Amino acid sequence: MSVLLKDGSIVLTGDCGVEEAETLIGLIQGNPGALVDVGEAGAVHTALWQVLMALAPKVTGEPRDPFIRRWIAPALGMAADGTAT
Repeated sequence: MSVLLKDGSIVLTGDCGVEEAETLIGLIQGNPGALVDVGEAGAVHTALWQVLMALAPKVTGEPRDPFIRRWIAPALGMAADGTAT
């Protein structure tokens, strides 16, 4: 599983497929205020980015993909250095 709850944070690790979107929704809704760490994620399906945009949790970690860092991270309220704002 590439989306999991670890030490009070929701962590995306490795490649995260569309099948993980429902898990991500459940973890965000079940753990209000938990940070979502995307720093260990590889390829992340757009459905997961859409979940993060819709539910608007605080997101931290520096995405590996330059496109995500440039275009998606700012939409999630992430600073250029990967910290939650």
